[in-house]
Amino acid sequence: MRNILLITLPLLALLVAVSGCDKWPEKRALAGQGHDHGHEQAAPAHGAHAHEDEGPDPVSVTMFTSNVLLFMEYPHLVKGEPAEFLAHFTVLKTGEPVRSGTFTLEAVGPGGNTETVRLDAPARAGIFIPEHAFGSAGIYAARLMVDSPQVQDSLELELVVHPSADAAFHAAEDAAGDEPPDSVSFLLEQQWKVGTLLGQAQQRSLTERLQLPGEITPQHHAEAAVTTPVSGRLLPPPSGKLPMVGDYVEAGEILAMIEPPLPATEAAALRANRAQLQALDTELVLRSLDLGVKGLEVERAFKQAEARLDFAKRAFGRAKEVKEKGVASDQQYDQAQQDLQLAQAEYDAALAMKQFYEESSARLADMQERLKSRGVLAEDVASLQMPLVAPISGHIVEHESVEGEHVEALEEIYEIVDLQNVWIVARISEFDLSQLPKTPNASLELPSYPDQRLDVLGMGGRLVNVGTRVDPQTRTVPIRFEIPNPEGLLRGGMFANVFLETRQARDALAVPESAIVMDNGRPLVYVMLEGETFQRREVELGIRDNGWVEVLAGVQEDEWVATRSAYAIKLASLSPASFGHGHGH
Repeated sequence: MRNILLITLPLLALLVAVSGCDKWPEKRALAGQGHDHGHEQAAPAHGAHAHEDEGPDPVSVTMFTSNVLLFMEYPHLVKGEPAEFLAHFTVLKTGEPVRSGTFTLEAVGPGGNTETVRLDAPARAGIFIPEHAFGSAGIYAARLMVDSPQVQDSLELELVVHPSADAAFHAAEDAAGDEPPDSVSFLLEQQWKVGTLLGQAQQRSLTERLQLPGEITPQHHAEAAVTTPVSGRLLPPPSGKLPMVGDYVEAGEILAMIEPPLPATEAAALRANRAQLQALDTELVLRSLDLGVKGLEVERAFKQAEARLDFAKRAFGRAKEVKEKGVASDQQYDQAQQDLQLAQAEYDAALAMKQFYEESSARLADMQERLKSRGVLAEDVASLQMPLVAPISGHIVEHESVEGEHVEALEEIYEIVDLQNVWIVARISEFDLSQLPKTPNASLELPSYPDQRLDVLGMGGRLVNVGTRVDPQTRTVPIRFEIPNPEGLLRGGMFANVFLETRQARDALAVPESAIVMDNGRPLVYVMLEGETFQRREVELGIRDNGWVEVLAGVQEDEWVATRSAYAIKLASLSPASFGHGHGH
């Protein structure tokens, strides 16, 4: 047999309870008929104290591991007498019965002897029915193991084997008790049919959130309209192409040019001005040519002066050297010195002329560039055009005009939006303002991304402001958060559910929210007392958070409550007959 991991149960629930006077005899009888669906009653129990038509109430055991729920019923065990065990196994994760696999019961008796029962398959989905006669009286340490493709698990419990039927009957009487109040019988076959799931009451940290309607909007300074200052023709920018919807533009970028129409008198004046400008352009060109010729002359004179200065320096050096040796006369030395001074003066004058020429050339070039940049030289004097400039960086979201179209003054040509950061604007009722903390956090759910919940502070967002004026129609106040949007997932106009955090509860006892059933406005849960018995409990609720709800009263920690199909249990409590009686084993 394959090894099975033994799971230590944190809470070993061994519930011995009365299961009803008509259920166990029917189960035993049905089991004895090969799991048929008849209704013959079981044979009377052993012992002088047995009832005429039925034996003592069976032992019932309800146990949980992290994987399975075991509900098992069996008669009070008597030494040497065969006993049938009705072991129901439910996969907790899915609420389904264990449909296949093996079952093993190992029991170690008081003398250390081991007795084993093994079944290769369930008698029917979810139910194993082992039969065994224990050889000794006393307490057996038993282990139940299930090995199925659905789940592998093991559970440990104690089995009490009585020395006689009479002792077993007395033990049954001692264990018997009144039926718990508000209990509802709901057989495991019924639970499996409707897919019942269970959840455990446990300590959790919960955050209360106020759900508000919200909308994604651009920031006020992140929207801009580009309008025309005058009427005229819409023409491309110097880059040669009009930007379109979806294009990204930088602040200060020229988006288009506007060419205004001119009256006849202004057109004539423009032509005259154009002629003057062309004449000016021609004159500047001639001046440039003349200055170029002068430049050649200046450069030649400078080179000659530089050569004469160099020759004079060498001649003076030789004269000085000869004089120091006493060979040359003072007259020869003075003549060389005079020639050097004249050459130096000629060189300085040539250098000054060269520098003046370079400065004049630079001023002329700068004048030409400035005239060109103003569009008044030959290459751009055909019209007087006005640029349309992007006031902000962002994406173009509106643009309907086409190149060459006549547009009117103040007409909007482009709308630009920057969505690197966006606002989420929610509206909170004035009656909920008292719940608002000083710096509330919020999370968002958007219909566009239904599987995501966005945490505002976790995304690097911040609270911008809470409105100071109540809307007289809706009686609400706007609350605004700023959210980074580097990937562009959030778009202007998106609707959102805003969950505003108002208060927190740490280590609160909570159950899954799906466990709550409303009855005439009162919240209820159905607590599993044992595998086929639930108890109706009224509860007092607190904070709700992400599928969990705080329970202030009505449930104890580690108790199991019905989550999925809790309403079916409520219907069973209202009309038990409609859900049938007993097992069909």
